[in-house]
Amino acid sequence: MIITKDNINQFIEPNFQLTMDCSDSGITGISYIPKNIERLYCNNNQLTSLPKLPDSLTHLYCYENQLTELPKLPDSLKSLNCDNNKLTTLPKLPENLIHLHCLGNKLPYKITLDNIKEHNTLIKRKQILSKICV
Repeated sequence: MIITKDNINQFIEPNFQLTMDCSDSGITGISYIPKNIERLYCNNNQLTSLPKLPDSLTHLYCYENQLTELPKLPDSLKSLNCDNNKLTTLPKLPENLIHLHCLGNKLPYKITLDNIKEHNTLIKRKQILSKICV
């Protein structure tokens, strides 16, 4: 099942309109996330990628999937759990992140709240090198 504009309402929490929960739903893709969503729970599915995330997102729980990469993370993100995927790298992490869980992936080094700045510096250097080393 793929989440689209047509079926999105079954995944929006009725009492918490800012929460989208498609956990444990056999989801193979998400093609639509409403712009006002603050919390996205898409854990325990068969996702291999995520769409562009809304700028309003503060919590992303995408653990126990088949993700090989994450999209650009919004600066508003405070909590990220991407444990047990197939991630080989992470994008730039928001500096105001409070909770970070990314164990059980194929990352080249351990990323924690304590080394976010070092990780972001490394990502920026790789981007610069890719532009000048054609």
